Amino acid sequence: MGRSDSVEQRRTTLELLLLWEGLLNRARLKSLLDLGDARASQWIQEFRDAYPRWLTWNSKSRSYHATHEAYVAAKRDEKTRGRAESLAKYLSLVGLPYVASDTEATSPICAAFPDLSTPEPQIFATLSRSIRLNLAVEITYRSMKEPAPHQRIISPHHLVRAGRRWHLRAFCSTHQDFRDYALGRIVNVMTLALPSERLENDDAAWNAKVPVRLIAHPDLSREQEDVIRLEYFNNTSARVITCRGALVGYLVQDVRAATNVKRQRPPEYQLAVANVDEVSPWLFP
Repeated sequence: MGRSDSVEQRRTTLELLLLWEGLLNRARLKSLLDLGDARASQWIQEFRDAYPRWLTWNSKSRSYHATHEAYVAAKRDEKTRGRAESLAKYLSLVGLPYVASDTEATSPICAAFPDLSTPEPQIFATLSRSIRLNLAVEITYRSMKEPAPHQRIISPHHLVRAGRRWHLRAFCSTHQDFRDYALGRIVNVMTLALPSERLENDDAAWNAKVPVRLIAHPDLSREQEDVIRLEYFNNTSARVITCRGALVGYLVQDVRAATNVKRQRPPEYQLAVANVDEVSPWLFP
């Protein structure tokens, strides 16, 4: 199989399946991981030996089901790894297919709509390689301000997925500052035999750590506020997300949080930024 096969990685894989699917069985491991009967049984036995109190046998489904203790342990782990990271790893393992309305769903998990701005693989790969090697690139780019294709020499340091779009964080030699470039608007890219003019450590906005305090919109009723606390804040009054300064605007935009509660009101805005003065320097103009 293609995945690295260490004991630790096997346990991590089975832990993800147990927590997010609620059970483990040989048939699932065989179909998902291309294992034979003996290998699938070995994986499950190893996991049972390591976490005997996390599983209980269910003869009706012929599967090991997750116990309450497994989820209690998972909650403890969330303090270090985070629930979002765990779910992301699970979805990476099992896939997240796009299911159109006229297509039969083959998985109980699906994406409601396709990615509208998927980057070209060759462009993505070229940029990724240039970043790893700290090399400058020349891109042909189109923007709303300058729609005609034009060239820029830039020094990229990160590919970023922010919400529904991918962008490139890079230093622009023309403007002599760090900027974001939407990957879907890059027409062509060529790696240059030039070292990056500026690196990640030089990007002040990227390295700034900005706390964004999210609360329920103050115009919601008490009952509605309780719903927001349940959905977003784990039944607490707020959530503080530490975000890179260069990405704060994308975060606020993606969660649709009001930064002016008098103008941006429910039902369009159900969240609000509590520390607007602290966050506002990092918002989009």
